[in-house]
Amino acid sequence: MPINTQHRNPYPFHRAALAPVLPGATDADLERSCITAKTLGEVPFAEFLCHQGLAALWDERIEYYPDELPLKKDFKDLIHQARLHETGAYLIQRHSLGRVREILDEGGVVHVVTKGAHTREVYYATPALRPATDIDVLVRPQDKLQAIRAFQAQKFEFYGAVANIAQDCSLVKGKTDIDLHWDILRPGRTRQPIVDTLLEHRVDYSTHWGMDHAATLFLMLVHPVFRKYTTTPHATLVRLVDLARLLEAKPQAAEQTEQLLDRTGLRTAGWITAQWLQLLTGSAAAGELATALRPGKLRQWWLQSWLNKDRSSQLLDRPWAIQLGFTLLAHDSWSDALRATKLARQCRKDGAKTLELLKQQLA
Repeated sequence: MPINTQHRNPYPFHRAALAPVLPGATDADLERSCITAKTLGEVPFAEFLCHQGLAALWDERIEYYPDELPLKKDFKDLIHQARLHETGAYLIQRHSLGRVREILDEGGVVHVVTKGAHTREVYYATPALRPATDIDVLVRPQDKLQAIRAFQAQKFEFYGAVANIAQDCSLVKGKTDIDLHWDILRPGRTRQPIVDTLLEHRVDYSTHWGMDHAATLFLMLVHPVFRKYTTTPHATLVRLVDLARLLEAKPQAAEQTEQLLDRTGLRTAGWITAQWLQLLTGSAAAGELATALRPGKLRQWWLQSWLNKDRSSQLLDRPWAIQLGFTLLAHDSWSDALRATKLARQCRKDGAKTLELLKQQLA
C-alpha cells in the first residue's frame, strides 16, 4: 500500500504504527501514535496497520487502554475485523502446524518451521495476534523429494514456479499453504551452504520443530534484505516486532548469530535489518547489534542513505536497480556479490529445466 509522505520523512506511518506494539511500550506511546493517526488520516492509517500485520496487535493494545481514545469508529472497526479474521486463520494454521510435524516426522524428514508460523508461537503470548499467510518449512536439499512425496501422500497439491524452483516450492491442501524450502535464499547468496547448519539448531517446541534463538535471529536479519528489499511494502513491519521481541527476550543469541553471519558472508545484510529497526524505533538493542555488525564507512554511508530515503520502494518497478544498488552491497565482499550474481543467472537459465526434472521425479 503506497503512502504519500514528505521526501525528508518517508516513515511517519511506520514509526507511529510500531511505537505502541514494541516491547516496553507505554500508554503514552499509544496516545502519541493516535495523534499521528488523526493527523495523517485515521482510515488510511488503519489500512496501513492491516497491510503491515499490526492491526491485531493494535486492537489488543486499545482494548487494554484504561480510557477512551479519540479514534473514529471506522478506525476501530477496521482493525477489530482484521483481528477477528487473523484469529480465525490462526486456528486453522495451528491445526495445520501439528499436521506438518506429523507428516514429516512420519516420513523421516528432518525439518524446521520458520518465519511467522514459528516466531508467533515462540515470542508471542497470544500467537493469534501475529498473522502468517502460510507455513514455511525448511528441509535439507537432499530431502526435498522425500518431503514433497510425504505431503502428496496426504493429498497436498505440488506447485512450483520457475523463478524460485532452485530453492522452494508450494504444497496446498484446502486452506493450508506450505512453502517448502531447501535453501533460505537463492543458491549462492551464502558463502557456504547453510541449511545443514541451521537444522543443527533444531529445537522441539512441542507445537512444532523450529530453530533456536540464534538461528531464528539469523534468518530474521538476512531474509528481508534479499527477498523483500527491507523497506518496501512487501517487508511488513510485523517482522520488526518479531525482531524486537527476540532481541529483548534473548539478547545472548546475538553472539552466536554473528558467527552464522560471518560464515555466510552476510554481516552487512544483518546490519541493514538491525539498522532499519533502530532507525524506526530507536531500539537500544538494535543499535548495539548494528554497531557490532556495521560494514566499512563507504558501504555504511551508501546503505544508510538507501534506508533513509526508502529507495527500494521508489525503485520497486525496477528490481534490477535495487539488486545493483542495494542487495549486491548487502554481501560482505565483492567476491560474495559476484558469486551470488553468477549463480542467480544460472538458476534463471536452468529454472524451467529444473522444474520439469522435479515434476518427472515426482511422477
